[in-house]
Amino acid sequence: MSSSSIKDRFLCALFYTTIWIPLLIWIPLIWVVVSNIQRKHMPEFLKYHCFQAVLFYMIGHFLPEALRLIVNFVSTLLSMMVVFDNTITLLQGLNTWFQGIYYIVLQLAALYAIIWTLRGKYTYIPPISQAVNLLLR
Repeated sequence: MSSSSIKDRFLCALFYTTIWIPLLIWIPLIWVVVSNIQRKHMPEFLKYHCFQAVLFYMIGHFLPEALRLIVNFVSTLLSMMVVFDNTITLLQGLNTWFQGIYYIVLQLAALYAIIWTLRGKYTYIPPISQAVNLLLR
């Protein structure tokens, strides 16, 4: 068991709920800003999960939107040629399928992070955790 308090664990778990309730993204952001302004020591456990939750939210919502923009751009280019009508429909169908799978994986990753955070452990979400570790060093 790690040395994090129960209060810190529940607060960190709350940070990860931003996937379902986007307005809560302001909680970790304000928490970091206020603790830096007041020059209060923020426990490493809290700081790690705070930054990871913010990056998880940003990446989690950026990737599907970026893919949607790319698909729309390619569809627009292909629509200028009559030959590619079926390809456009297929491309948009694949985009919808990918986004559905992506959101399921995103929900599972958020549940993983919440469960491990409540257990007092540091979660590992590969590209995000690596960025947080570099940020905190």
